[in-house]
Amino acid sequence: MNTVLEIENLQKIYMMGQVPVEALAGVSFKVDHGELVAVQGPSGSGKSTLLNLIGALDRPSEGSVTIGGIDAATLDDNDLAELREKVGFVFQFFNLIPRLNARENVELPLLVAGVDREERRARTEDVLEKVGLVDRMDHKPSELSGGERQRVAIARALIAEPNFLLLDEPTGNLDTKTAAEIMELVSGLNQEIGVTVIVVTHDPEVASFARRMIRLVDGLIASDEVN
Repeated sequence: MNTVLEIENLQKIYMMGQVPVEALAGVSFKVDHGELVAVQGPSGSGKSTLLNLIGALDRPSEGSVTIGGIDAATLDDNDLAELREKVGFVFQFFNLIPRLNARENVELPLLVAGVDREERRARTEDVLEKVGLVDRMDHKPSELSGGERQRVAIARALIAEPNFLLLDEPTGNLDTKTAAEIMELVSGLNQEIGVTVIVVTHDPEVASFARRMIRLVDGLIASDEVN
């Protein structure tokens, strides 16, 4: 299988005043194309630190993060910014632009990348159809439900065809029923179009949708199991 993410001996130490705090103490794992992986653990386990490193939003103290065959540790800030484009981020807070409608929010990454209007429109409508929102694409975020806003955020993450989707507590702002619907959508996209998904969560209900579970405790992998 094609490996989309490889983590090797990942360590991260923060300084709290004069005191070093080890957030990650040597984490190693690989994610292959087409996997749906949950990273779970209690508060303080290192989940957020790991997410920031996987997304090339921070640099490790030791070890490596290799995304699509590229070691993030070897890159300068400009190249790191380009590497982040290989990751489709979906956050707890939807981060949609209020004055843009759903279609405009989704196509924004293509606009920034200089993709021509006709291709932008076709790709945007295709991905909105995949998340079940074609009939809502002219609505602004304020006119959408929380679940619909998260669907827009997922579509925006998919539009640039990233190496993998990285979901950070994607249902944290949603009720239980809507949360299950979003995770069913994510699971369906994983199975139907083969998109690789890594979801970082403290919620066992969210993690249960994954077919592989990596559990962090005190900055180390306590278990890595296939469901």
